[in-house]
Amino acid sequence: MRGALATPRATRGARRDAATVGRRGRATRARATTRGDATTTTTTTTTTRRRALVALVALANARRANAGPATRPFVVDAVKNERWVAVDATFEVPATWANRPGQRARVDKYVLYTDTYGPNYRYTTTVPKLLGDGEAKIDQLALVVVSREGLESVGDLGTIEKIDPARAFGVEGFEGLAASEVAKASVREDAGKQTYYQWELFDGQHRFLMSACVSGGGLYCWVAQIDGARFDADAETYRAVLDSVNIPLVEESRNDMSSRIYETR
Repeated sequence: MRGALATPRATRGARRDAATVGRRGRATRARATTRGDATTTTTTTTTTRRRALVALVALANARRANAGPATRPFVVDAVKNERWVAVDATFEVPATWANRPGQRARVDKYVLYTDTYGPNYRYTTTVPKLLGDGEAKIDQLALVVVSREGLESVGDLGTIEKIDPARAFGVEGFEGLAASEVAKASVREDAGKQTYYQWELFDGQHRFLMSACVSGGGLYCWVAQIDGARFDADAETYRAVLDSVNIPLVEESRNDMSSRIYETR
């Protein structure tokens, strides 16, 4: 009987050994599967990060492309202690454009008439020639301002089609302007609710850009002269300069005229 019982014990031992080997095999396969999942997860995470980085770089490049070339502001100082409220005029030009070192704007005034408050002047601020890449980008540039009491907007002068820009604003000293013809006219409103009448004129040789508006009792006209061929070669840049002209819209002073002129505000 003892001999007969030996075989079942051996069989049971063999079964235990087989079960142990089976469990170890399953554990080994589980560990291998876990390592495989970890590797797959790491690879997927790395790929996702790379794609996100590529997308961010593409977005940054697109923003730089949409921003266009770098520009810088150019300021024409306000005429103070006059019949209108003093405000600076600004416009944007490409960052590579500049005046020659040491050059400064020149302010001239012309007596329109004299009344009980004294002479009524028209002021012209002439900006030195703007250069870039060794050549003149804008041959001549000026800002003209005169007193026009009671006007709230340049629209009060009438529709843009009825205005002769070459003669309406007292612009002088621009050769060919008086004989030029309007090539384009438009109306623009900026973020500050200021309205501008804008023109492009051409005399066969020069292109003239003009922008007019009203602010604080003053009528302003910005004008630039560019060589016609140079304008045609880079019209988008020049039109961007014209569209950048900014003269803040302010209310006309409620002080009497003598206070406006003779008291420091």
